[in-house]
Amino acid sequence: MRGNMKIQKRLWIALVTFGLFAIVFSTWIYNQSTSREKLSFDGTVTFEATQEVEGEIKTENMVLPEKFNGQRSLLFKTTHTAVEVLLDGEEIYQYGRDENAPKFLKSPGSCWHIVDLPENSAGKKLEVRILPVYSKYYGNEFSLSFGTRGDCILRILKDSFGISLISCGILFSGIVSLILYFSSMRKKNRAKSVGKNEILLNLGIFSLLIAIWSLQQCGFMQLLIPDGRTLYFVDLFSFLLFPVPFTFLLYDICKSKYRKGALYLAILFLLNMAVQVILQCAGIIDIFLMLPMTHILMLVTVVYTLMLIHYEAEKIENEAAREFKYPLYIIMVSGAAELALYYIRNFETTSIFLPLGTMGFIVSLIWIQVYRYYDQYVQKQKIAYLQKMANMDMLTEAMNRNAYENMIKYLDEQEIELRTTGVVLLDVDNLKEINDNFGHEKGDEALKLCYQCIRRAFKNEKNCFRIGGDEFAYVYHSEEKEQIPGCINVLERTLKETSRDLSYPLSISTGYAYYIPDTDIDFKDIVRRSDTMLYRQKRRKKVAKTTGTENTFSYMEKHPAEDIIDEVILHEKKYQDMPLDELCSMIDLISPTTDNYPYVIDFRTDYYYIAPQALERFCIPKNAFHKVMEYHRDFVYGPDYAKLKAEFDDLLSTERCTHNMEYRWMDLKKRPVWIKCKGHLIRDAKMKPLYMIGCINEIGGKQKADNVSGFLGETGFREYISNPVPTWKKGYLLRVGIDHFKEINEKFSMEYGDFILRETAACISSCMSEKQRVYKLMADEFLILDVSSDDTKEAGKLFIKIRESIDQFVEENDFEVMYTISGGSLALHSSENIEYSKVMKLTDFSLNEAKKRGRNRCYIFDEKDYSRFIRKGEITQELREATRNGFQGFVTFYQPVIEAKSGRLSGAESLMRFSSSKFGMVSPVEFIPILEETGLIIPVGRWMMKEAMEKCSQIRKVIPGFKVNINISQVQVSKSDVIIDIADEMEKVGLSPEAMNIELTESDLLEGDINTQHFLKELKRMGIKLALDDFGTGYSNFHYLSELDPEIIKIDRSFTSSAVADEKEYYLLKQFCRMIHNLGLKICIEGVENQEEWAKIQKLEPDFGQGFFWGRPCGYDEFVRQFIEKK
Repeated sequence: MRGNMKIQKRLWIALVTFGLFAIVFSTWIYNQSTSREKLSFDGTVTFEATQEVEGEIKTENMVLPEKFNGQRSLLFKTTHTAVEVLLDGEEIYQYGRDENAPKFLKSPGSCWHIVDLPENSAGKKLEVRILPVYSKYYGNEFSLSFGTRGDCILRILKDSFGISLISCGILFSGIVSLILYFSSMRKKNRAKSVGKNEILLNLGIFSLLIAIWSLQQCGFMQLLIPDGRTLYFVDLFSFLLFPVPFTFLLYDICKSKYRKGALYLAILFLLNMAVQVILQCAGIIDIFLMLPMTHILMLVTVVYTLMLIHYEAEKIENEAAREFKYPLYIIMVSGAAELALYYIRNFETTSIFLPLGTMGFIVSLIWIQVYRYYDQYVQKQKIAYLQKMANMDMLTEAMNRNAYENMIKYLDEQEIELRTTGVVLLDVDNLKEINDNFGHEKGDEALKLCYQCIRRAFKNEKNCFRIGGDEFAYVYHSEEKEQIPGCINVLERTLKETSRDLSYPLSISTGYAYYIPDTDIDFKDIVRRSDTMLYRQKRRKKVAKTTGTENTFSYMEKHPAEDIIDEVILHEKKYQDMPLDELCSMIDLISPTTDNYPYVIDFRTDYYYIAPQALERFCIPKNAFHKVMEYHRDFVYGPDYAKLKAEFDDLLSTERCTHNMEYRWMDLKKRPVWIKCKGHLIRDAKMKPLYMIGCINEIGGKQKADNVSGFLGETGFREYISNPVPTWKKGYLLRVGIDHFKEINEKFSMEYGDFILRETAACISSCMSEKQRVYKLMADEFLILDVSSDDTKEAGKLFIKIRESIDQFVEENDFEVMYTISGGSLALHSSENIEYSKVMKLTDFSLNEAKKRGRNRCYIFDEKDYSRFIRKGEITQELREATRNGFQGFVTFYQPVIEAKSGRLSGAESLMRFSSSKFGMVSPVEFIPILEETGLIIPVGRWMMKEAMEKCSQIRKVIPGFKVNINISQVQVSKSDVIIDIADEMEKVGLSPEAMNIELTESDLLEGDINTQHFLKELKRMGIKLALDDFGTGYSNFHYLSELDPEIIKIDRSFTSSAVADEKEYYLLKQFCRMIHNLGLKICIEGVENQEEWAKIQKLEPDFGQGFFWGRPCGYDEFVRQFIEKK
């Protein structure tokens, strides 16, 4: 690649060299030529004329030469003047004195004149009389040329060629910009790029107007529209209008508040044109004479543009302004130069500066856009590369686990594609032995070679993923379904050929499955069946390894997978032929030595046999019986029977060899007991099930040890702590839990979760001393007992040590799963008061507190925290009782809301209060969060709403304009039909929407779920006003106000008190209030406590006030006495 670039660079240098040589050589040839014929487009002849001025009429006189008969046309140009042409005193041409022209039109415009002279004009006197329509204004410099009509037209084209070419370029650019704008308008993502679209539109219109103006100035437009007066207005209108799209363009580029000036300038330009047209049509003054007003506006625009662009680009670092800065400088300077030269020439003619500057402006923009697109292309390439790297395994260059998870997510979302999908799981055999015996470099080499073999066997490499250390997966679809067995055979042959020259064998176990309707719900179900097949093949290979095969590697080299399976089946024949009586005798022999329950099921005779001690624990009719599933119905817990039946049907209908299930049996007292039933199926040569032998162990209360972690279980801890131990004068308990363990199980599988439990147990064990004991509790928790120290700091140190050990494991595991632990410690002060249930309760509280406080930390038990926890539980119970008993203990208080200007009562906010029989009056800060956590806020809030509306209805009979503010919780909004409750209650009490305001806190509203959005829309539809409560305590982002669209903003007491005490806070609040009022919203200041505060707050011009200054919250009767009866 680099070599090709060098060659290309050298070719470019050669091309430039040859180009320079061609130019020099051609110039030399030109200078050597002695005779040449000059070709010219201009065939006209210019004659000198004598000029006379009589009054305001200027006359050009000349006598036509004797040799004039062959030249029949006269060419000249006038600007805003009438003209007469006389030959020997006889008028042969006039322009500008048409009787049918509108009376308000004075100027005949600017145009070229081609006057055909009669034959035999030689020697006659020619007079051209110029008649000004404006006092002493004769327009452009006068010149007379003669030639044929064709020569005259070519002369016009020649004189206007440069500006015409530039104008056509501008016209073309404008058309391209408009085409791009309208094409982008048709795209679906218009909303995302509306700013860029508007820039294209404005640039296109600006270019078209400039092009029309400059084409008219050079005279080219006269070839299309042969009427001077029409061209006069085309000229003026294009000149008056082109600044408007330019100001729009400037507005779209800039971002600061000062950009509004561009809109004001646009309005001024449009008003300027409207006034000038009206004055022109009224015959008061011509537009031409009012051009200085337009020129002044243009100069103001130039100065404003230069200052604004500099500010945007340098001060606020607007990227768009930086890109457009120099193009805008170009057009501004060229426009100013055009204007200055126009005045220097005394309004006679325009120049090339503005068209040239516009062309430079457009070319600069095109260059900027091309550069931007190139930069975007480079960025896209970088992103594509990074995405590729994110989805690629760096060792094998296969797609990695991340890409595999994305594929699973896509297939689960696309059910139609899932139905045509299958998966092959591939596991590299003996990778650990290769790493141990030959080194990790050889292990990496083996993985690379295995992936290359997989790529050769399975053609679509984009669907091949490395999903673990030695695991690969290949996702296929219906068109490949029949080819998969053949691909696996190709893989085995390829592996065999590849491993011939290696010092170690290459072998891969495979399992595959295809989607089965009514069986597979998602992709994981297909994977699960593939994994079962893979597991069976690996198991058979392991059996083959232990059955007379001296060297696994040499054996794997010499025998393909089919031979290994045959070997395993031959090996299992000795188990296939075992008689049932012998199996039952073996169970009787070993059952006294275990606390579990071995069993055997004979599928041939539908016979079940279990260890006799099971009769002492479960309500089994007998330990040996026929009709296995029918009898299981008697002792399997009812809800679990269907699940067990489905499991057995699956065992009989598939080729699975393992059974592993957790469900419940009934004990002798008919109580459900959790058990784990594991078994191994022995099948015949045709894979038909013969019998299953296995073991049942309890996983509920009776379990004394945990097999996954290797620690004693919760039962073992209960027995240990229940025995009096005299040495327990000191000590502590540390309860450790894995954070988000459920998510690990769901994301990586239960088997991986067990792996994490084992590794965590190993980390804990490595940190233990001889005096410490570890117990495995439920799910993901461990309990550590230390009786050698009662210093809780030691528990914290132990936790840190365990956490560091786990962090080291996570790092060594290549961060395949990142997890943390939390811990709660409890000091044991004396052995006499230690009770199992109390200890478990307190350690559970400690662990939960650690998780509530952020996880990945250790919490030391604190009696005050626990007391608060107990109090919260008791208050929760009392709230439940109060709700069940007709809301006894709940009462509605009312606090007045005052109109700020008049000081009159506007309404009241309804506030919930609760009185407990045990705790007395409970603070709302304490009991309302409990209501929300438990969901009791829904029925209690409904009761509160009913009370407030009924009382409001009564007060409105005395004060018709009275309004009640009702607080609504986010729980009510998201988990109940609170809008229906509001509508029903309003209808019952006959309350109008104007009589009520709904208050929600800003943090509640910004949850942004569908129910909240629906609630806000329905409030608007019903005409109920929304008050945003506690403003200043949450997000307080003014952007959210436009989204939430409340009618009232309530400033929180914490904000108010700070503002009263501190001048800076007061200034900040003042600015807040001003901005809120600018948005058209009303303000209610909360927390005003005295006259001094109110005097200061009044200067902020709030609409409403609320606080202790007017009245504390009180019951309805007291509120009526204080505020209603006084009226």
